[in-house]
Amino acid sequence: MKAWGAVLLAALMALALCGCRVRVTGAGDRPGGESGGERAGSVVSAEAETPDGDMGEPDGASGRTRDNPEAEKKEYDENAPAEIVAGTDRLLHGEGEGDASPRTDEEASAATDRIRDGAKDAATQTVAAEEADKMGVSEDGETAESAFTYYTVLLHERMGSLFECKRLSVYLETEEDHVTVHKSSPEHKMIADAGLYDVSARLLPENLRVDDGWVARKNPGVIVKLVDGSVLGAGASSDDAAREVCRGLAGREGWQDVDAVKNGRVLILSREMMDAPHLVLAAQVILAKMAAPELFEGVDGEKVIEALCEEAAGALPDGRYDYVMGE
Repeated sequence: MKAWGAVLLAALMALALCGCRVRVTGAGDRPGGESGGERAGSVVSAEAETPDGDMGEPDGASGRTRDNPEAEKKEYDENAPAEIVAGTDRLLHGEGEGDASPRTDEEASAATDRIRDGAKDAATQTVAAEEADKMGVSEDGETAESAFTYYTVLLHERMGSLFECKRLSVYLETEEDHVTVHKSSPEHKMIADAGLYDVSARLLPENLRVDDGWVARKNPGVIVKLVDGSVLGAGASSDDAAREVCRGLAGREGWQDVDAVKNGRVLILSREMMDAPHLVLAAQVILAKMAAPELFEGVDGEKVIEALCEEAAGALPDGRYDYVMGE
């Protein structure tokens, strides 16, 4: 019996050294777990240790694996730089996304909930080299090859910096009173490419005639009214007629409480501004400046029109093409 005891003791020691967990029961144990007396066996265990001495337990309540400095690829590094990979996670909507449909307060809040001006960590965006020249305007960059390129980049760079919840909605009315535009129209595209929302984006083609109450309920941040050559355009020597049109809009029933009217964001625009790419771009810059004036300090709408017209037509524009409420 002494010999058998020595063999059993040696086996237990070997198991303990190899880091395994084992249970040894004595002859007095019965299948039901009951024993006629004190158990002859006991539980012997040992925890398998990690190479660096860590017992392999989670790092606090977070459940993250501790950083192993010897590992080739660290599973977790609190000091690792952040990176946004294009196409994998979009929290913000760029110009024209979602058919330029305005978002509800809840949708806008949800989209920007994880983005805070005072956030502790910052992320940078990595873009392909061939796209880098489209991303913004650098103070130490080379002079733009054309006025059209300059204002295109300026518009996209500055409006692209806006959080989605800061993008205003626009009600655009054609020359015909109370008739707006469809999402397939060039006017809608002009709004979308300016980084703003079109309140009429979800209307069907047969429902483009709206009433004052509909516009008041939409509460646009900007109102744009297109007018013919008798009001603004080539040959127009003053903005008197445009001023009267603006007064008429502000005086419509229920519009006194619309954000666009209260904040002086009503734009009277010549229909001719939709006839050529350089004029459309000028209209977009003027519209964007009205929606986000803090981003376009020092940008003069009339100078934009002059620069783009001179480049495209070789001559300065003849006439007045826009009127902003309050001018």
